[in-house]
Amino acid sequence: MQIGLDPEQRALGKASGALAADLASGWDRGRGPSDVASAAPSDADWARIVEAGWPALRLREENGGLGAAAVDVAVLVEQLGRHSVAAPVIGTLVAAEQLQALGAPAETLEAIAAGELRVAPLLDAGLLGFAPSAEGALAWDSAGATLAYAPDGSAHALGEPLPTADVTRSVRRPGARVTDRDTALRPPAGDDRDRLHAFVLTLLVADLLGTMSAALDAAVEHATTRTQFGRPIGSFQAVQQIAAEDLVSVEATRSALYFSAWAVDALPPAEALRAARTAKAFASRSGVAVCQDAVQLFGGIGMTWESPAHVWLRRAQTDRTSFGDEHAHQAVLADLDLAPGA
Repeated sequence: MQIGLDPEQRALGKASGALAADLASGWDRGRGPSDVASAAPSDADWARIVEAGWPALRLREENGGLGAAAVDVAVLVEQLGRHSVAAPVIGTLVAAEQLQALGAPAETLEAIAAGELRVAPLLDAGLLGFAPSAEGALAWDSAGATLAYAPDGSAHALGEPLPTADVTRSVRRPGARVTDRDTALRPPAGDDRDRLHAFVLTLLVADLLGTMSAALDAAVEHATTRTQFGRPIGSFQAVQQIAAEDLVSVEATRSALYFSAWAVDALPPAEALRAARTAKAFASRSGVAVCQDAVQLFGGIGMTWESPAHVWLRRAQTDRTSFGDEHAHQAVLADLDLAPGA
């Protein structure tokens, strides 16, 4: 058994990381909540995203996609989290995967793959799962998207962004129905639902891994250059212990992520979902904890808008709660293990 990424996946990670870093460099987090740049990518940036094949990555070849494995998508999403990319790539991937599972026509999926149709997934009001209808739903990670599809195939325009903690992603309410963009969908089978759910949870774990990795790396770099009492603060045992514990959390999350991503395609749907729930439960807790520690390691500046620490913490908190936090998934896993006849 091979454990680890193959050369092509490592090359994908390197190329994705370079583009993600470049995209992130053009986004301005501002100096306060009133002047943060929009999370919607410019037309030029969206063209680069499409040229890189990101919206098409997971779609099957007959639907105009590249047919990539979930591990490949996780490699990409980890880089999006590492660089806090303020573009709706994850939302597009989630919406495309959902529409594919719902049997959307090939022409609709081909338009998404080509970047001509920009869609966002509809989640329930608590962002805990896919919405059963457009009523009361929210379009998640929807910056720059023009449409969101309800499970009945109705297409809806999107309103203005709502206030959210995560400054890198937009949440909007669906608005008027766009009847000429309606499409035929079918209810997914149980296995399809489980595999879709496992895939989405895996993407959130990948984003958490990238976000917490970036936070820890930056905090450690700060600790090597910031001096106190004539010494770098990284030489103090208390700081070293926090950083060491956080590194363990990062690497444990990495292991959980790649098993979960492998399981999406390799294991039966129920087992894949179980692996994804386990990874999401662990990453939700550890990702936020590492980002909180990063704020502390940055010291006083970590409490200000000048530091990027708040961007990582906000993004991690959103990933934590989206599609269920650790408490929600641990409760399901406990029922699976402890229910009579389990």
